[in-house]
Amino acid sequence: MGDEKAPRPVERLFRASLLVLGSVIALHLAVIYLKPIVPWLVGGALLAVFTWAVTAFIRWRRSRW
Repeated sequence: MGDEKAPRPVERLFRASLLVLGSVIALHLAVIYLKPIVPWLVGGALLAVFTWAVTAFIRWRRSRW
C-alpha cells in the first residue's frame, strides 16, 4: 500500500483531458438524441399546464356557489 507512487503531472493532465473529452462526447450525443423530441416534450408540458389551469378555473367557479 505504501509502495504506490503519486501520479506524475503529465499523467494527471492526460487523464483529466480524457475525462473532458468523454464528457464532451456524451453531451454532444445527448443533444443529438434529444433535439428531435424537445418540441414534443415542450408541447406535452404546455398541454399539462393548460389542462391544470382549466381544471383549477372550473373548480374555482364551482366552489363559489
